[in-house]
Amino acid sequence: MIEVEVHLFNSLTRYVAKCDQRKSPWDEPLRLSLPAGTPPAEVARRLGIPEREIYVAWHNGRNIMTTFGGSFEEGVVLTDGDRLALSGPVPFSRAYGAPVC
Repeated sequence: MIEVEVHLFNSLTRYVAKCDQRKSPWDEPLRLSLPAGTPPAEVARRLGIPEREIYVAWHNGRNIMTTFGGSFEEGVVLTDGDRLALSGPVPFSRAYGAPVC
């Protein structure tokens, strides 16, 4: 088993309350114990986050999405101590319907 940190941002913070009883989603990252070699998409499934709601994902600071709101890069797996950050659309971006210049 490995332990990873998961950070949720923007519209995805609502999923924190479903899996953690902290006062604020920004208090501490979620810490998950997972089998070695777990792909990021499995983390999203375990947290109940539909993949279509994830617009940006970073694995140890590197973008691992093929496109905004797309899917995760193939072959990315998590190892012990990794950090995974997931974000929904950023407010005032095209995904929220507001024009962006």
